[in-house]
Amino acid sequence: MEFMLDSANLKEIKQVKELGLLDGLTTNPIIIKRGIQEMGYQGDFLDYAKRILELTSEKPVFFQVVSPLKENILLNAEQLYQTLKGYGNVHIKVPINTSLNEGDSIYEGLKALIELKKRKIPTLATAIVTPMQAFLASRIGADYAVLMLRPYDNIIAERLKLEDLGEEGYLDNKKVLMELEKNKQRLDTYLSGIDILERASKIFRSGDLETKLIIAGIRNPLQASSVLERRGVSAMTLPYKVFTSLFSHEGTRRFVRDTYAAGNEESVYGRFLKNGK
Repeated sequence: MEFMLDSANLKEIKQVKELGLLDGLTTNPIIIKRGIQEMGYQGDFLDYAKRILELTSEKPVFFQVVSPLKENILLNAEQLYQTLKGYGNVHIKVPINTSLNEGDSIYEGLKALIELKKRKIPTLATAIVTPMQAFLASRIGADYAVLMLRPYDNIIAERLKLEDLGEEGYLDNKKVLMELEKNKQRLDTYLSGIDILERASKIFRSGDLETKLIIAGIRNPLQASSVLERRGVSAMTLPYKVFTSLFSHEGTRRFVRDTYAAGNEESVYGRFLKNGK
């Protein structure tokens, strides 16, 4: 299982790289905007992208297009890829369906992904929230497909009129079923982010698909553990705050506190380890 970072903050990228845990970097325009603001950067996108790629070396870095139409998606992709490929391992993110309004074509993203494969430009199909979308991305030859758990949970929470999930909250099948039973409701779709994770991982495990499945929208260590348990998943991508939460637990803190206190007593290490404190 690869660890990717969902960030464009140069300090965060450097920190994870120094730990030897940076297997790739996922970005989108919102993430890049936030990274630039957090770094107080005043230059242009090209220079900032070069700085990101300098840090990530040969690891894949994903940059997203911002057009709804196939031809303009291809223009975005070519400009991003041809300009940046000399500085790192650039992949192009394309939403699997770019339609926003009724009547818009639902195939523009798919068609662009098919054409980019022909041009040998590495791709990631994004904005995927169902197992079928992930499977379709694989069928048309995307190198990666990213399944987003939190956006799906948000939609289900809205349908059930649940309280805001907050930064760390998420839904599982049991909680959703309890809410449905309590309110005498029915749901004609997948139950939760965990549900789509289970189904998509099973499809990618049993289908022997070449596309790598990435899981995004993870909000806490428990969810991250659920992802790790799924064969068929190639990578998870985490915001830096979630990444750091993987290392912390009250049980860990208490163990360190108690054993260090004992070790610093005169009768244990106190006279031997002069710099033990």
